[in-house]
Amino acid sequence: MNIKTKLIALGACAIASGCSVLSPQPDRSRFFILSPISDNGTVTANPPSTAPNAPLTIGVGPVDFPDYLRRLAVVTRVTPNRIELSDEKRWAEPLDKNFTRVLSENLATLLNTQRIEKYPWPLTSKVDYQVEIDVQRFESLGDGQTQLIANWIIRDGHTEKILYASKTTAGAPAGPDETSASEALSNDLATLSKEIASRIGELETSR
Repeated sequence: MNIKTKLIALGACAIASGCSVLSPQPDRSRFFILSPISDNGTVTANPPSTAPNAPLTIGVGPVDFPDYLRRLAVVTRVTPNRIELSDEKRWAEPLDKNFTRVLSENLATLLNTQRIEKYPWPLTSKVDYQVEIDVQRFESLGDGQTQLIANWIIRDGHTEKILYASKTTAGAPAGPDETSASEALSNDLATLSKEIASRIGELETSR
């Protein structure tokens, strides 16, 4: 059997067995999102001592994210100076937008208000408090933990004066299943949301 005949025979075999290198490969991508605190059914609004007497209008943003997190691929920090991007795990929407959306939902739940304005809001919209956040880290770590580090400030919505500034560092263990990292990061975001909501409640009470 000459070479040409052998190649034809091999090609026919590959096509018949469905093992052609040109055949479509299955898409193994899995998509994840952050979840708001209301999804777990156990979160209540702020304690009566700090809860506002009337619904507030809260302005959320700007929320600044590092560029390396502004992507759909899930990021894992394996060393202080190296990250890995997953080939299969993806965020279902840009992480900074998902973060801001869930933060807004959390604050609405914790402060018992539906008056949430996302930056930039119209000039005709008047907010009572503006929350600005600078996210430094929001990712999984190589040891199975997650990490959130964020600086944040609360401004008077009328005068733009800074009323409070703080930094939140939160982390949670991620379990072995593939959704555990997004759940742990959601818990980290819940921690940040509760700290912000608690401070807004105290500021409103002291007015």
